[in-house]
Parts: sequence; structure tokens; C-alpha cells
Amino acid sequence: MLKRCAAMLLSVSVATTVTVVGIGPAAAQAQPYDKTLKTAIEDIQNFWAQEMPAAYGVAYERLPKSKIHAYTPKTNMKAITECARATNSTYEDLKGNAFVCQLDGTVNYDNGELFPRLYKKFKDPFPLALVMAHEWGHVIQGQTGTEFPLTVLSETQADCFAGAWVAHVEAGGSRLQLEPGDLDTGLAGLLEFRDPTGGDPTKKGAHGSGFDRVNAFQQGVEAGVQRCAAWAENPPVIVELPFTSVEDVLQGGNLPFPEVLPTTKEDLDLYWGQFTFKGAPYQSVSDVISFNPKDRKSLPKCPSLNLKPSDYKDTVFYCEDDDFIAYDRNLIRSVYDNVGDFGVAVLIGNAWASAMQARLSVTGASKGVGLQADCFTGAWVGSVPADPEGTVQARGAPVTREFAFSLSPGDLDEVVQSFLVFADPAEAKKGTRGTAFERTEAFRLGFFQDEAACEQLPTA
Repeated sequence: MLKRCAAMLLSVSVATTVTVVGIGPAAAQAQPYDKTLKTAIEDIQNFWAQEMPAAYGVAYERLPKSKIHAYTPKTNMKAITECARATNSTYEDLKGNAFVCQLDGTVNYDNGELFPRLYKKFKDPFPLALVMAHEWGHVIQGQTGTEFPLTVLSETQADCFAGAWVAHVEAGGSRLQLEPGDLDTGLAGLLEFRDPTGGDPTKKGAHGSGFDRVNAFQQGVEAGVQRCAAWAENPPVIVELPFTSVEDVLQGGNLPFPEVLPTTKEDLDLYWGQFTFKGAPYQSVSDVISFNPKDRKSLPKCPSLNLKPSDYKDTVFYCEDDDFIAYDRNLIRSVYDNVGDFGVAVLIGNAWASAMQARLSVTGASKGVGLQADCFTGAWVGSVPADPEGTVQARGAPVTREFAFSLSPGDLDEVVQSFLVFADPAEAKKGTRGTAFERTEAFRLGFFQDEAACEQLPTA
């Protein structure tokens, strides 16, 4: 979702098979994920028994089965949690939720609608386990007396804790085992629970944008519980953006379709025009052209890529032979309609990054080359203003360049959605693009740092 702004120049200086199960007086009828869910809950508790003393210097108080409640439409909510008694809540009030009640230290989750729906959608119990790992983050906050001035920091810390637990599973410290595709499914699951587009991160109850939640989760995977425990003193940059005008709300933050590509190309030139390439001044990509994969006469030739007619469908690519970017026009329209304008922008920006790699003599079809392009794409996006006035970059630093647009609410969530679609499949034995998790990880590196960090990535 791009937002057009006036150009400006400031001073120069982007499947475990894991199951989690409610075990308590309100346990629901048997579900296919019950065994894994029960194992995951046990593993999460074992994890915190080990990690909490190391991170906080206090022992973890294990929750008994009587404090872990799966609820359904038949459950008397007031019988299982003090929070329901205090608010006179019914199942209808709490449907579709999982929550920790700090009044009585219970963990509660909807096993009538939420968990069956997630399991049916993802065909994988991993997102259910991830929900429980997140909720246990709130258990840890309660047991350590951790409080935050903003709800969004509490929620993203719980996402970070969930990531730390996943890293523990991935490292083989659990009876559970991650299966190919689980981490990508986890990213998709986090998007399920993001704030609505245009949400205000300072509002009570805010959980964070999809990108904020993914960022927190990946920080936990990368750096473990110690990073998450430092959330209060060293919080992450929160990039969730609220709507700032009625026009933005009505457009959903999106530019009209005919403006997306011209505005994207203009900003890419402004960004990459700041740099030299092996001592040579920046040269723009010679052309950006569209084609219809059903019309063979419209297919642009690129001898070095050796593309078959069937390869052109749903494709955006850079051709070094004649220095052009080509895209399936039906794909771009579909991405705009189903993901948003920034979903389109990031696909073009990613191909543009490949063109810049060619100018640096970084070429080839290895996964490392692809992930560096993702990182360069993140560096570009991180330099884009995150406010309509164009004073602050998305990464939180002052704006230092001319620009053609600023980010709008939901733009960064569209990046994650694009990577979920355009990633190596879980079953790929040798990836050339990277999984959605790997691509998002590389994008985040460039987004929160800069292009110099991307140049350090191995590409062989």
C-alpha cells in the first residue's frame, strides 16, 4: 500500500507435527491434533523450567492440568476462569480466542471454533502449538511481574518467547520435531492474528502488525530467551502504521493500480541513485516490460535464462542480457487485487535488486544470491518514509534521500504475504529462492540495517 508524497531531500548522510491440547474440566471431544498439542504443552513447560531461572533468576512455577482449559460452546466459562466470572463473559464473548487470565493463572483456548479452524486451514498442528507458546509467554510475564506501557510490547515479547521455544525444538531439544514448511506455516499463522490494517499500536489491546509479530518471532528464533527478556530495556522498532486520512481509509492504503508501477520505478531510481557500483555511477534498469504468458509472441527473449514458454506464467524476472525486468501482467494484477499495491512493489523491487547485483558482478541461481536480493529489497523499503511528512525512515532513522512515496498501513504485511507465495516449496530438495522464513529473515536484515549489511551475506 504505497502512498504518494511530494519528493523531498533532507541532509544526506529497508510441519512440526506439533499438537497442543486442553486438559481440564472442560476438555472437548477428541481432535486429530490432541496428542501433539498435549506434547507441546508439556515441552513448553519443560522449556521454561530450564530457561526462566537462567533469564530471570527465579524458578518457573509449572501449571497443573487444572489450570489449562480448552473451552467449547458447551463450556460454562465462569467455572473455568476467574476472568469470565469477573466480566460475566460467555463462550460467545470469548469465541475465537486464546488467553491467559492473570487473575488466576489459567491458560484458556477455544477448542470449539479457533483451534479446529486453524488446523483445517493449515492442515498442520504447528500453528496451534505456536499459539500456546505465545500464551505461555504471557504466563512468564505474570510469573516475573513483567509489565509494559504498551500492550503491543507485551504481545510482541510473547511472540519472541514463542520464537525462542521454536528454536529449542529446531535444535533437537524437544520430543517434537519440525517438519519442512513448519516455519513458513508459523509465519502465516502470525498473520492470522495481526491487528487490522490501519490499527494504532498505542491503543490498548494492540497486538502488532503482521510484520511486527513476525519480526519479534524471528528475533526469538535467532537470539533466544535472553533477547526476549531484554524487551523492556531494548524494545524492537514497532512499524505498525495507523491510517492518517479518510482518503487512505477509503483506498485501504492502496494507490490506484495504474500508479503503482510508475511510482515504484521512480522511487527505486531515487534510492539506488545514491550509490556507485564498483566505482561506476548508477544506471537505471533499461526497461520494465509486461507480457501475457498465453501469447507466445509477447514473451521477451532472455537467452541466458533459457526460459520455456511454461516458465513465464506467474513470473517476474530480471534479464541481464538486455538489462530489463519483465513481468506477467496477469500475475501483477492478481497480486494487486489479492495482496495489495506493495505486494506488487516488492516483486518489482526484488527484480531491481537482482539488476543491482549484476552491476556488482553478483550473479547466478544460488539461494544465497536470491537471499541477498531479498536483503537489498529490505534495505530499499527500510529507507522509505514511514510518515506522511517524510521525516522518518521505516527503520526509525531520519529520512536522508528523495522519495516518491511513503509506506501506508499494511505495506509490510504485504511483503510477508508475497514471500509466503513466492518461496521455495517445503518439499524442495535444493531451493533457489529460499523459504518464506528465510526470505523474510533476509529482508529484515536489510530493512533494519542497510545495504552494507546485505553485501556481507554469502552468495556462493
